[in-house]
Amino acid sequence: MFADKSMSHTKTTEILNNLEPFHSAYYEADTFPGPSLYFHLRALDCRNCCDAFAEASYATLASWGMHRMGTGGSKMKYFDSYKVSMNRLWPKIQRAAQFDPFQMDADKWLHLKGLFFGIDVMASGTSLVGNSKVMAHALPHLIPPVDREYTLNYLYGNGNIQNDKEKEWEKLKEIVTTFFLPITREESFKEKYVAWSQEQHDFPWDTSPLKVVDNLLIGAVKIEKQGEQDAGGTGGQAAVPQL
Repeated sequence: MFADKSMSHTKTTEILNNLEPFHSAYYEADTFPGPSLYFHLRALDCRNCCDAFAEASYATLASWGMHRMGTGGSKMKYFDSYKVSMNRLWPKIQRAAQFDPFQMDADKWLHLKGLFFGIDVMASGTSLVGNSKVMAHALPHLIPPVDREYTLNYLYGNGNIQNDKEKEWEKLKEIVTTFFLPITREESFKEKYVAWSQEQHDFPWDTSPLKVVDNLLIGAVKIEKQGEQDAGGTGGQAAVPQL
């Protein structure tokens, strides 16, 4: 959880004050081309068919670095295990697809928690990253993709995850409710999202409001890392441009 309750507000404000610079930094970096984008779009297109979605989302996770060859790194389970879990959850996923992100109550969050606990895709001990990415493709209006390098480092200052599914779910819920959704409510964000959506050829990763916030967050990290490099690797932070 956030060590400082003002941290999420500070990060939210930083994103909203720098929508164009962070968005530009994301696309200028061109970090995720090729299979990463192809399977991302494919998984989103397959949300009405469980078998097709299971296959496309499984490929997306692999292309997004969730399965590392060799003895170290993240590992995914065999596809058949993942597909069984998706078949079991599919009716509940379809129900959650009808949820309004701004009309969530305790029962609806409990419903999403059941999905998070039910997804069986990671062989590694950590569920937060892999399961959030599955949910981000099945329910892109409700859950964003979360990772260590960008999301957790930007919001918490480190990429640490305690391997406890209950705590991992609570962290995901906190990230969504205190950072991602508040940004998407703001009129300044809505205006930019509409404008960027009309240029889909130039901004193919802008596939939902929550994914756009994810892109902005990544852009913020890219600017910060560039600032550190320009400072000679001494750890100094980039001067964040203000609109």
